[in-house]
Amino acid sequence: MTLPLVHAIGWFGGRLGYNVHTDNLFGRLARLIPVVATPLKDLDGPLDEDRALIQRIWPGRPVASIALLHGQMMHVLDGAPPGPRIAYTVWEATKLPDNWRAPLARADQIWVPTAWNRDIFIANGLDGSRIRVVPEGVDGDLFNPKAPPVPDLARRSGFKFINIGKWEERKGTARLIKAFDDEFARGEDVRLVLSCYNPHYPDIDFRAELRALKLKRPGRLLLIPPIQDHGRIAGLYTACQAFVSPTRAEGWGLPIIEAMACGLPAIVTGYSGQTAFMGPHAYPIDYRLVPVDVPFFIAADGDFGLWAEPDIGHMRRLMRQVYENPEAARTRGLAGGEWVRSRFSWDAAARTAAETIASALAGLYTGPETRPGTP
Repeated sequence: MTLPLVHAIGWFGGRLGYNVHTDNLFGRLARLIPVVATPLKDLDGPLDEDRALIQRIWPGRPVASIALLHGQMMHVLDGAPPGPRIAYTVWEATKLPDNWRAPLARADQIWVPTAWNRDIFIANGLDGSRIRVVPEGVDGDLFNPKAPPVPDLARRSGFKFINIGKWEERKGTARLIKAFDDEFARGEDVRLVLSCYNPHYPDIDFRAELRALKLKRPGRLLLIPPIQDHGRIAGLYTACQAFVSPTRAEGWGLPIIEAMACGLPAIVTGYSGQTAFMGPHAYPIDYRLVPVDVPFFIAADGDFGLWAEPDIGHMRRLMRQVYENPEAARTRGLAGGEWVRSRFSWDAAARTAAETIASALAGLYTGPETRPGTP
């Protein structure tokens, strides 16, 4: 069979989850299969031009078109060259947005990063025979215990917990801050480092948010402004002693796996996408499932599905355990780092993607007349 070509469509560049996912997966996949990349900004980009270029330069070559985007945007696969059209997406709640189902249903395959995601998509009525699990990963060359720590942060005294992720209800940012403030008394040499800028809410007033929490010891918080350099982010992790996140749900959880890869003990909700890689070394926070009460997607019937309600008391006990037993926590964190770096590299993710593409070309897709939604 002629070596296939991958047409990669997505948000290249940047530090948000989809950007990191797109850059790393397709960058590593390009070492195995030729890749033509169409970078988008929102949905604007040279899509038609790149398709015409592919048809002109490689006529008759099998093309796997892969869009790594939000589900409602998968109409970008319409009009793709002959070959499998693959919609790769990530989701967090137990219910999919209303406007995701139809675009996803038209794809030949749907890729998701975890079995947890796959079960949710099937429960939402999508055809399980067309859903494949293609995991995300971590760059162990960048994120590892030897990454040079950020000097200014490393010089700060005390035990430092760190949380990286958007400031929002789904991530549990405010709950984490309040729990930290309540748990550690005056005189305990401990800090909470936060890099929690949310680009979807650029006007958020962090000082007002913190004042509303009525913290007893706000001076122990260290707020880090937005950082785009991945090496510096690795250095934030290695300048700290533990990662903590009472997230309600993750499709994968890139900051979690990055922190683990850097050898940090990870105190994380034991639910959703991150359970694919947490292994036996993380500190899972107990939880119960509750209805989503902060709508962040379209659901005409008012049902937004479920997500986790982390047990904040249990999280506080785990933070206390890690703080009071730092050597045991460090040993456990280093073992967790070895676990994720050896099992969840971007190279391994790319190999899974290449094998899945080969399978699609070998038999799962036979021609335009068999495409979903085609009469």
